[in-house]
Amino acid sequence: MYQVLQESKDTDDKELLYSKVFPEGNYSPTALRLLMSYLQKLVDQFLALEQWQNTPAAVESDLVQAYRQKGLDRHFQDSLQLAKVTLERQPLRNSEFYLRKNTLLWEEARFNALRQPLGEGDLLALSDNADLIWLTQKLRYLCLHTAFRTRFNSNQSLSLRSEVEAILESHNFLENRTIATWHYCLKMLEAPDAAEYFSHFKQGVLSHGHQFSQDELRDLHLFAINYCIRRINEGQSSFFHDVMDFYKDGLLKGHLLDNGVLPHFTYHNIVAAALKTSDYAWVEDFIPRYRNNLERSFRDSAYSFNLARLRFARKDYNDALELLQHSNYHEPLLNMAAKTIALKIYYALGEHEVLAAHLEAFIKYIRRKPGLGYHRNNYLNMARLTQKLISLNWNDKAEVRALREKIALEPVLTEREWLLEQF
Repeated sequence: MYQVLQESKDTDDKELLYSKVFPEGNYSPTALRLLMSYLQKLVDQFLALEQWQNTPAAVESDLVQAYRQKGLDRHFQDSLQLAKVTLERQPLRNSEFYLRKNTLLWEEARFNALRQPLGEGDLLALSDNADLIWLTQKLRYLCLHTAFRTRFNSNQSLSLRSEVEAILESHNFLENRTIATWHYCLKMLEAPDAAEYFSHFKQGVLSHGHQFSQDELRDLHLFAINYCIRRINEGQSSFFHDVMDFYKDGLLKGHLLDNGVLPHFTYHNIVAAALKTSDYAWVEDFIPRYRNNLERSFRDSAYSFNLARLRFARKDYNDALELLQHSNYHEPLLNMAAKTIALKIYYALGEHEVLAAHLEAFIKYIRRKPGLGYHRNNYLNMARLTQKLISLNWNDKAEVRALREKIALEPVLTEREWLLEQF
C-alpha cells in the first residue's frame, strides 16, 4: 500500500488503490480501512525509531537498561562504558544531556546495589546531576515566560523565580556554560538596560552554541534578535552590528530556517539591518542566495524589493526605481515600504513635481486601506512631512526650525532619521 501511494497520482480513488494492492480481489472498504490503519502504525513506528536513533546516546543508554534488566552483567558493563563515552563525545550539554546522563547514573547505581548497599557516591552523583536537569529546564521556561509577558503584557509569574536566583548566587552553577547562558538570557530579558547581561549572553550563544539543541538555539537567537531590535527602536543604533552577528550565525548554522524555509519578514529584517551596517557586499550575496528558501508566494516580491533597497543604498537610483516599478507588491505594508523608497529616490534626484504627485497618490492609497493600525499614522505622517519638506522656504530660518522640531517631536515616525538628514 505504501508503494502504491508513493507511485499514484490519484489517491482519492479508493477502489483504484485497492485494485493495485489486490489485483484479483473484490473491493472491500473495510479491508482498505484496516490496511490503511496497519500502514499508519508502521509509519508511526518508523518515525519513532528514526527519532530514537537520531537522539544522541539514546540507543546506547537504552541498551544499558535492557542488559541490566536481563541480568547480563558483562554485556551491561560493556554497554555502560560505551554509552558513557558516546554521551560525553557528543556536543550537547543541555537538559537532554543531563537527563540521558541521569539514566546511566541510575542504571549504574542499581547495578552496584545488587552487590552492595547503594553507595553515597552514587547518590551524590545522581543528586548533583538532578540539580543540573532542573536548572537548565527551569531557566529556559523562565526565559520563555518572560518573553511572553513582555509581548502580551501578562501579569502572571512562574514559581520559584527568586529561589532560582538565590541558588545561582550561593553555588557555583554559573561555571556551567549552559546554565550561565540561560541565566544571562533571563537577566537580559528582565533588565534590558543592563548591557553586561546581553554581552555575557551573546558570548555564550555565539561561542558555545553547539551545547544547545536546534530548538533551543532557535529560541536563543530569537531572544537576541528581538532584544537588539528593541534597543534599535529605542535609538541604540550600535545594536545593528549585534543583530547582524546573530543573523549571520543563525543563517550559517540553520537556526533561522524552519524545514529549510526562511520567513519572508526575517529576510526583510536581515537586509534592513545589513544595510544599516553598510555591509553591501554581504547583502549582494545574501539576497539571491536565500531567494529559494522563501515561501513561494512571497519569493519574487521579497527578492525584487530587497534588491531595490540595496540599489537605493548604493545610490543606483535608476536601477532601484526600475525594480520597484516592475514589481507587484500585493502586501500593503510591503507596497508602502516600496513607495517610501521611491519617494526618497525622487527627492534625491530633485524630481519634486513627480514626488508631489507620488505623495498625493500615496496618501490616497493609505486612506483607502483598512486595518493598517499603527502603520497608517506612521506612513501618513511621513508623507505629509515630506510634502512640507519639498515646499519649505529654506531662506526662512524660523520655518525651517519649526519643521525640523515637528519632525523630531513626532511620536509615530519611523523615517525620522531620513527626514532629519535632509536638513
